[in-house]
Amino acid sequence: MPESVFWSIEVRDQIRVHEPDHGSRSERSEGASGADVAPGEGSSSVPSYAPFVRVAVLRCPECGADRGWTAMGAWTDPVRLICPVGHAWTPWEDDPDKGRSLMQELIIAGGIEEAGGDGSQEPGP
Repeated sequence: MPESVFWSIEVRDQIRVHEPDHGSRSERSEGASGADVAPGEGSSSVPSYAPFVRVAVLRCPECGADRGWTAMGAWTDPVRLICPVGHAWTPWEDDPDKGRSLMQELIIAGGIEEAGGDGSQEPGP
């Protein structure tokens, strides 16, 4: 994938991402019945803590839009999103690797091939 190609990708649906659940340890271990029970023969103990991951929908921080995005950037750039109203923002500015991963996932998920040298693609049928 050429790093210099700039992509402009129309994303009609919601962008869903995995984020860690920041609930308290006691909230996370609720419902894990038997997790702290002493092991019997042929079993082992399981810690009462298991990290949970929740799915979050990206929303425009200005208007709350959650679909109809234009994603922009190169393969090595963090994604830059523009909502249908025109607000532009970069999710996870404090974690560019996460934004870069999303840009790469959008490029791959779209099955995009270079078009006209600029990487843009017209929406499909």
